Amino acid sequence: MPRGVDRVLKTLQEIVGRDYASNEEAILMPYSFDLTWNEPRMPDYVVMPKTVEEVQRVLSFANRERIPVVPYVSSTNIGGLCIPEEGGIVLDLRRMNRIIKIDTETHYAVIEPGVSHAQFSRELKKVGFEFGWGVHPASASVLAMTLQHGIGHLNGRFGVNSQFISSMEVVLPTGEVCKIGSCAYSDEWHSLLPLPMLAGLFIGWLGTTGVVTKLGVWITRIRPYKDVLTIAAEDAESMTKYMVMWRDLELCDEITAVSWWLAQIPIPYPYQEKPPDAPEWFSYTVISGWSEEELEYKRKMWKEVVAKARQKGCKLIDFEYPPEAKRGRTELPSRIVGSTKNYSKSCGGGLAWPGTFTPAKNWPILYEKMKEIYIKHGLSPATRFTDYRGAHYGMWRVMTPFDKRNPEAVWHARQAMREVVEVGVKAGMIPYKPPVDYWNVMNAHADPGWLMLLCKIKDCLDPNHIMNPGKLGIR
Repeated sequence: MPRGVDRVLKTLQEIVGRDYASNEEAILMPYSFDLTWNEPRMPDYVVMPKTVEEVQRVLSFANRERIPVVPYVSSTNIGGLCIPEEGGIVLDLRRMNRIIKIDTETHYAVIEPGVSHAQFSRELKKVGFEFGWGVHPASASVLAMTLQHGIGHLNGRFGVNSQFISSMEVVLPTGEVCKIGSCAYSDEWHSLLPLPMLAGLFIGWLGTTGVVTKLGVWITRIRPYKDVLTIAAEDAESMTKYMVMWRDLELCDEITAVSWWLAQIPIPYPYQEKPPDAPEWFSYTVISGWSEEELEYKRKMWKEVVAKARQKGCKLIDFEYPPEAKRGRTELPSRIVGSTKNYSKSCGGGLAWPGTFTPAKNWPILYEKMKEIYIKHGLSPATRFTDYRGAHYGMWRVMTPFDKRNPEAVWHARQAMREVVEVGVKAGMIPYKPPVDYWNVMNAHADPGWLMLLCKIKDCLDPNHIMNPGKLGIR
């Protein structure tokens, strides 16, 4: 515990109010764990600011006292990223939950950290707009997911959600506040370009360089016509070749494939053998348009791709999504779509994954290697392939439920995922939202200059190393 515990708590309560700063064990306990294998570790304090000025004062105080600070929003993270490595303050930002602006002419919105996907979706739909809704709880933070390269249902058209960022306001670890992007010069939050890309100092850094208190994101008009196109495949190579051919046309909002094990809700745990007559892979494509004629053209092009893929030897199998499942895919965010609870509810509460950003050409190779590792550890190879931004890059991810009540089960899950990352990094896999375990593997393979630069940036922005320390595997 830090020196002067009573003095620290008193100061924090003076900043945010007596009801919003605590060191009581019952309050701290929910912040000490998540769904992953990470051992529970208690913070010393939980603080819930309401304003940017309160965030500034908390960080200035923590920096002077050298108290670690862990930014936190809605407790839906499953990477162990908000479990304190060294105690300190959990800075819970859920009270900062305003949608500050929705600009329907320039197509952007400005939000605070506590804005949930359900809240944002509801307000955008009122004016005919949408954002990239991922497969996650509706209570999840839009800002946190966007900063950490979260996926959305428009990733085939636009890329991952961090590519929607248009401006931001950040409080540095030392307490200074700054604006990045067009908002630094006016009240418009429409673009990071053509300015120096300083936003990169806070995107993907897992809360280790500062606290983003406002985020501008691009929004897009809802297209009124939608459909879901489906196909199955006997093997990963056939599915990958088909997806590469189809995504090259850049006609879809999203194209995803899941292995038989991920298609089951919940995922079979422990490992269950696939029925011999069942396809190993199932794919869906969401298409949208401004007219039925546009949709019909996209269906025509898709049918041509399927025919050409079969001519090239792809073992594709026709199948249809049930109408309710199609509705779930075209009305995100939706409770119908598989959620964290669906993945883990029957196995004992544990959930994690290895992945995800990997060149599509390596998906089949990695899948076969992963499958061998997972079956060895008694786990189902519940794998997802998703293309981002046309043909440029994509997801390779294995959803992994396990029994957190059983130490042996936890060990097997953790070991299997670490082994997959060891294999995958050499084939271009870059895990996103990586836990420290993954950073340790990644850093062992990293360019020394890259690690040096990460350290220099971290040391410059956070000289007393108070921001979520230890989460990068190097600071």
